[in-house]
Amino acid sequence: MIYVFISLLLAGVFAAISLDWREFDNGKTTAIVSALIFFFGGLINYFAMPVLNLWGYYAIWAELLIVTFIGAIVGSISGDDYAGYDWVPEKAWRFIFPVVICVFMISAALISSAAFNAGEYQQKLQVQEVSFDNFSSDVNVIPVEKMVVADDSIARKVVEDRLEEDPGLGSRCVVGKMTMQQITGEFVIDGGKKLVFNNDIVWVAPLEHSSFYKWLVNDVTPGYMLVYANDPTRTYLITEINGEKIALRYIESGCFGDDIERRIRTHGYRSQGITEHNFEIDSNGRPHWVLCSYKPTISFGCKDADGCIVVDAQTGAVNGYAINEAPDWIDHIQPAEFVSRQIGWWGKYKNGWLNSWIAQRDVQEPTPGMVLVYSEEQTFWYTGVRSAGGDAATSGFMLINARTKEARYYRVSGVNEQEAKKIAEDQNFAKAANYNATSPVLYNVRGVPTYFMTLRGESGNVMGYAFVAVTNRQAVGVGSSKKEAESNYLQALKRTSNDTLNDSMVLAVEVKNYTVRDITFEGSTYYILFKEVKGKEFSGSSEFFRELKWTKSGDLVCVTYSETNSDLVILDSFDNLGFEF
Repeated sequence: MIYVFISLLLAGVFAAISLDWREFDNGKTTAIVSALIFFFGGLINYFAMPVLNLWGYYAIWAELLIVTFIGAIVGSISGDDYAGYDWVPEKAWRFIFPVVICVFMISAALISSAAFNAGEYQQKLQVQEVSFDNFSSDVNVIPVEKMVVADDSIARKVVEDRLEEDPGLGSRCVVGKMTMQQITGEFVIDGGKKLVFNNDIVWVAPLEHSSFYKWLVNDVTPGYMLVYANDPTRTYLITEINGEKIALRYIESGCFGDDIERRIRTHGYRSQGITEHNFEIDSNGRPHWVLCSYKPTISFGCKDADGCIVVDAQTGAVNGYAINEAPDWIDHIQPAEFVSRQIGWWGKYKNGWLNSWIAQRDVQEPTPGMVLVYSEEQTFWYTGVRSAGGDAATSGFMLINARTKEARYYRVSGVNEQEAKKIAEDQNFAKAANYNATSPVLYNVRGVPTYFMTLRGESGNVMGYAFVAVTNRQAVGVGSSKKEAESNYLQALKRTSNDTLNDSMVLAVEVKNYTVRDITFEGSTYYILFKEVKGKEFSGSSEFFRELKWTKSGDLVCVTYSETNSDLVILDSFDNLGFEF
């Protein structure tokens, strides 16, 4: 009803400006146009749902400008009793109202701009510069098996294929927005299958109505899709959680009262900005929509997240949270758009607004694109940072907590994401088959910040994997399996003298005499199993250890290595005790 009232108020403003109160000679025109403004304004406000706040938001001011301008035009022409609606200059004083509003909006834009507030814009993102050595403690190592191989396109393809397996469901529903999230918890799905998650990264997407008619007929959709980001073969259509059927009412294809933002606006959030719809599930598998709430923080400018609004996709329950009060299962609150813009301000306005345009002394900018980095229940936005106008190289990189916006800058030269893709695609394994690399994801690999990518064929299927060190463009590893690519990468690090691999997962340096249980050769790497060690395989290259070529099962060898929690251990030295050249 509030939007109907706003439309009625706008119609009243129009009438007050346009009507000739002494002679009422344009009363009929004013009445007709007022009715049109009420009708069409009501429709626009109902569907657009502008923020009802006069300070910091332009929507209502823009409506007032349009209405007062139309009112001034109608009020400045001759009345209904005259033919042709001639212009009457004496009535042009009505244009004072739209001119004043226009001047106010321009003034608000100017006083909110960086030209007058460069220092405030630059400080909007509080960045802590830390030593490169902090990287290992800030971003934990994860096993290579858990690294993300399915991006949005692959995840969507596999869930759409899964949906088509049910013709009845595929004809009434489509897969909605894909959201990647980290989850810890457990719940039972259809058929009694129990899913257990421990900091697993998954893609989830609601089933949406395929058309307005389908929404009208079916009312709700029966569930959502889930696919493991590290293993897209593990895909589930979930229509039941812990014995309870799912019925999604509040989804992006919902209309009128089922619209997500309408649900929020009609439950007390009319005067603040909301943006970015993310579909996420909690630790019990229950589906929700998470939207960022924001407000301008420098007059009418500088949108900044101040919390999130969570809508239960089934019941429509609406809950707003400040950033530090948001439930733990919510991965990120800070929109990539806001964070990227604030990183730009941080690097651009260090020496003022004029310097950012003229001398550009010490001006830095984020590299194109940002990706999410996951680290044991924490989520970060990652971007490289380069000098203004730079191309392939970076002067450092930044990790921004995706919930709190805490930012850490690591000043270390390296390659940016686009250059890392080119490096991966230029390797013989990828170049010969014309494979394309996906957008890189940052990981901590043995203490080295590392881009990880999948290599795709023309069909879009994953054909291989690639690792590229952020700080060393010569350290590259590719292979047809993650294990082979990782092994080649670690050997490349060793070959390029970057062998101080000392991440938080390294426990000790071992010197052992072992008996070879089995040895195999794959790609350019030897993989060895020892009788004395269960559950781990060891790898090395004959480039470093010539005796590997002549080693066989049953041989006694002396090895040194750094013991880690990974199933794959890279040998630091290898000596076949029974072999001499």
